[in-house]
Amino acid sequence: MLTPAEFERRLRVITALAALFGLAVFAALLWWQVLDTGLASQDRNPRTLSRFYDPGRGRILDREGNVLVETLSGGRRYLYDASLAHVVGYLDPRYGSQGIELAYDAVLAGRTGSGWLDALRYELLREPVPGDDVRLTIDPAVQAAAREALGNRKGAVVALDPVTGEILAMVSVPTFDPGSLGNTGESLLQSPDAPLLNRATQGLYPPGSTFKAVTAAAALEAGIITPETTVECPGEIIIDGFPISCRNTPQGVGTYTFSHAFTYSVNAIFAQIGVELGWQRLEATAARFGFGRPIPLPLETAASQVRSPGASRDTVLLASTAFGQGQLLATPLQMALVTAVIASGGELPRPRIALEAVDRNGAARPLSAPSSTRVLDPRFASQVAAMMAAVVEAGQASGVAIPGIRVAGKTGTAEAGDGTSHAWFIAFAPVERPRIAVAVVVESGGQGGSVAAPIAGQVIRAAVAR
Repeated sequence: MLTPAEFERRLRVITALAALFGLAVFAALLWWQVLDTGLASQDRNPRTLSRFYDPGRGRILDREGNVLVETLSGGRRYLYDASLAHVVGYLDPRYGSQGIELAYDAVLAGRTGSGWLDALRYELLREPVPGDDVRLTIDPAVQAAAREALGNRKGAVVALDPVTGEILAMVSVPTFDPGSLGNTGESLLQSPDAPLLNRATQGLYPPGSTFKAVTAAAALEAGIITPETTVECPGEIIIDGFPISCRNTPQGVGTYTFSHAFTYSVNAIFAQIGVELGWQRLEATAARFGFGRPIPLPLETAASQVRSPGASRDTVLLASTAFGQGQLLATPLQMALVTAVIASGGELPRPRIALEAVDRNGAARPLSAPSSTRVLDPRFASQVAAMMAAVVEAGQASGVAIPGIRVAGKTGTAEAGDGTSHAWFIAFAPVERPRIAVAVVVESGGQGGSVAAPIAGQVIRAAVAR
């Protein structure tokens, strides 16, 4: 029988051994997970390679829970909808990762949300930790409509909820197959069509007359114009020796209201207003709408610009910028957000692409939350919205009008610099309670009202039918 002293001695030994074991386990975990970065970054490290062929990697789902990407037997990731290649991205041992596969890699790989016991099992026993699924904001019906409407034409479509910022559809053409990147990667990188470029978030195009929504907002806010203000153009207006014609539209010559000039997109009137507005106020308004910085999104985005870095603020450039040309460059996502500001009464929503992570037991945790910033007084947003509605009601956009639903939009035909024009259209609906804001660009497509507008119309119909 143990004496009390012997019992206490043995208890101290057991406690010390347990502490040493715990310390050893902690040290091992610390080494493997934090300190041994050199080993983890080695291409031949089996643990690094297994990341690209992990059978337990989480799936990527659309907002309704449909599987977009999953791991097949053998570890290959498979995408079921090629139109979402630029959104979900890729995971390849040679080319790395991109898109959702990169942005939420830790979630998909099971490196977040797991407890210490899962980590211990993985590090000591090499038992895999199942990754969580990632549920996106993509609406399958809206995505399908955008994919089918754009077809094989180079360009992009972005559709989002103007209140929540949830991206309902995102299409970029040409696309690619993420699963065959190992075989096609070099040819894709060398292709002049740039199929790996996400045109929706990184493609930079002159926005043409769609930018007049920004110019109009700035001018209304500055108090230099109202929708009812009478303006006049005799045929052309000369600014510092640079002639700007009113005849870019048949309705451009004469005397009429500013709302009429917006509806029929009279370049010379907007040039005049831009000069009166000045660089400071126009650039400040554009910056509030998101120009000049990358849009915050888990996917890679390019910054839209009002003028080239270092370019002088001369009057002629200001005039051409005000009607949508000059050195302006914008992504479709940026123009979708401009539309959302008008639709939401002056609020700029933070765009969202991922809703939540779902673990193996079905428990969900949010990956994003709605947020917005007021960038325009509701009065002026409402006035621009009314003028955009007049564009559709006047028949300036083909295939957009929907019986029983008011649609607001703005056409754009932007000179591309190579003798062709990019076709643009931005729109939102319903006007009274907007549920979708959309931006469409078709590279070298021609007239925005006849080429891009019908694409937006199909997307809007799918969205309002949800």
